[in-house]
Amino acid sequence: MSKQTAWKSLERLKDIQLRAGDSLLFRRGSVFIGILELSAKGKAEKRVIIDAYGIGRKPCIKAPDASLYTILVRNSDYLTLQNLEVVNTGTERLAHRTGVKVLCENYGVSHNIILNALEIHDVNGSLIKQKGGGSGILIVNKGQDVISTFDGLTIENCIIRRCERNGMIWSSYSSRNNWHPSTNTVVRKNLIEEVPGDGIVPIGCEGALIEYNLMRNCPGTLPHSEAAAGFWPWSCDNTVLQFNEVSDKDIKPLGMHKALIPIIIAIIRPFNIILVMIMMGGWF
Repeated sequence: MSKQTAWKSLERLKDIQLRAGDSLLFRRGSVFIGILELSAKGKAEKRVIIDAYGIGRKPCIKAPDASLYTILVRNSDYLTLQNLEVVNTGTERLAHRTGVKVLCENYGVSHNIILNALEIHDVNGSLIKQKGGGSGILIVNKGQDVISTFDGLTIENCIIRRCERNGMIWSSYSSRNNWHPSTNTVVRKNLIEEVPGDGIVPIGCEGALIEYNLMRNCPGTLPHSEAAAGFWPWSCDNTVLQFNEVSDKDIKPLGMHKALIPIIIAIIRPFNIILVMIMMGGWF
């Protein structure tokens, strides 16, 4: 397909099945109104690439009013989503609203999904956790018929700004009576700004690496009944958090939840002094 014959809207993508080696490119400087839903079957040696081309600011996708997400990646393998601007602002706050949702449901193992250099902003979800909250990025793996997990999910170099309630959050098999962890999750070098709630909350992961993330300029807009933490692994084993920073907010920078076995936290302080804590199961 040439630049002259390129599609002008997202509608044509509803009938497209992306396969190994395919690329879907959005022109820089463009604004698309609508929802982007993807299901891609790449291979390790032939990834599916969603990216930008041309010169200028990143292509922007804006969800219509009352949308629960702007981009949905469903039951996919070896897919890279990068260099896009994502907005989901409704006329009113909406519980469960997010910018980018990655879903693995009754699928088995979803391999090697990469979210890279996304700019996600102005997502007005609910400020109340019990009502469903909201987020910049939502990772969901579930399924009763087929146990479904992620292997090799990576979120890096993203900017999440003015998203309510949270930055990144997972929904997974959190109960130890039905615990099926995602493996080899990496969250690194992301900037979270002006987010009032939790920053990064991996749930149901084994061997996750959370490093070089920065959360700052957090507004005090949560109701007094709400609590939040900067980085909060929940029902995760063998997780490493290192070289992360949370500032400008009266929240717990490092939140812990029960059933963590073990958590290794390495905090780099000034003057090359390294503080290492190993946390075992229980409440922290």
